[in-house]
This record gives sequence, C-alpha cells and structure tokens, in this order.
Amino acid sequence: MKKLSLIGMGIVNERSIPLLGLDRLKEADLIFAELFTSILEEGSLERLSQLAGKEIRLLDREDVEETEMVLGAFENADRICFLTAGDPLSATTHQEMRLDAEKRGVEVEIINAASIFTAAPGISGLQQYKFGRTTTLAFPEEGFFPTSPLDVIESNLERGLHSLVLLDIQAHRDRYMSAPEGAALLLRMVEKKGGSPIGPETMMVAVARAGHHDRKLVYSSLGKLSNMSLGPPPHCLIIPGKLHFLEEEVLDSFRVE
Repeated sequence: MKKLSLIGMGIVNERSIPLLGLDRLKEADLIFAELFTSILEEGSLERLSQLAGKEIRLLDREDVEETEMVLGAFENADRICFLTAGDPLSATTHQEMRLDAEKRGVEVEIINAASIFTAAPGISGLQQYKFGRTTTLAFPEEGFFPTSPLDVIESNLERGLHSLVLLDIQAHRDRYMSAPEGAALLLRMVEKKGGSPIGPETMMVAVARAGHHDRKLVYSSLGKLSNMSLGPPPHCLIIPGKLHFLEEEVLDSFRVE
C-alpha cells in the first residue's frame, strides 16, 4: 500500500524533527517540504537532507495548495514524506492534502512535532486552556487593511481569554513581520476602528525565536513594544486576558517598563 507521511520538523532546526520522522525520511522514495507557513534556522533542510541521505525538494505555496505535485508523484513512488515546520496539520492546506490522499486510497501517517501554538504559551507562562481564538496579522497592502484580527482579540478579552497573534510570513519575498511591526499594526487598527478597549497602554507579550537558544521574551505595553528591536524572526504576540497569580509572576520576570 502506498503511504504518505506528514511530518512536523518542530520550530528550531533539523534537530527538532522527531526521531520517528527521521526514520521515515530514510525509508522514503521521495521527500517534499514547505517553509511558507513557518521558518527554521538557515540551512536546516540541507542538513536534514544529509542526515536522511536523501534529496529534499522544497515546494512553493502554489505547488502545495494544488496537492497534485505531491500526490501525483505516487505514480512512480510508494513512500512519500511531506515535511513542514512546526506541526504537520496546523495549516488548512495540509489538511486538504491529507483528505485528498485518503480519497486516493493512500495510507496517511501523521508525525506530530512542536508548534508555536504550544511553545509560545508555554514559555510565556500562560495557561493553555485559557486561550481563545488565534488570529493572524497580515502585511497591509493597497486596498487591504482588515481590522478583523482586532475583533478576535477584543472578543477573547471580553471572556477573559488570552489571544495568540501570529505574524505574517511571506517566504517568497523573504519578508517576515516582527513583533514591533505587529504591535504598530494593531495600533493602526485601533485608530481606524475607534472605541477599542485596546490601546498604547495595553500589556502584551512579544515572543521572538521560540525554542531557539537566543529566544527573547518581553512583557510590555503595546506602545513600547511597537518601538523595540527584538532581533530576527520568527516572532509572535500574545495579549493576555484575565491572569492567574502564577501567570502574573512569570510575566513579571520578563516585564520591560
């Protein structure tokens, strides 16, 4: 039976892939990967290719969204691996590939790995079951400046829930939104929408390079965060809701006034 292994590579580099995932790479006939939903340390794919002893073909967004580039390769292969940074099924596109493969009678194996969805709340000291909907800030373009992410954050705050805010990644342009850019964008949304409980004094967490040896955590006001420098990507933001005393204690350990 033909088999597709959807494998998460974690959030750091080639060494954050699960051992089972590396085993599957060594057994594979073909290996594909995408890095447009997240990023790893530079050179991670090349080093992973050396560890597996196999070539890894990096795909762009269009190739993955069509799914035929990967699934069509089963005409000449029995075992195919598809790699993605983070966890393999966090993106809708990957779920579509899973369903399309199953419809073709292909066995689908899922090998989970660390994700920003668990790593960022954990290292920030915030309780995971107290998070509401996640939202994403996209780079504004001409004629495109939605304030819907602000609506999500406000809805979470009304219920006392924390908000994980992912930041835009445009890998094809080598463009990655930073936490200060995201904070500044939220301030622009507040100004455009008006009447928001969120403002320059709202306290937020900025997470830079979660899982990496040089990770950085900052707990500060939205206004101050918009003017900070936190180094290279990836970054994300968290807007805390109602805090438990233990959560407050952890946040205070990296508070910046």
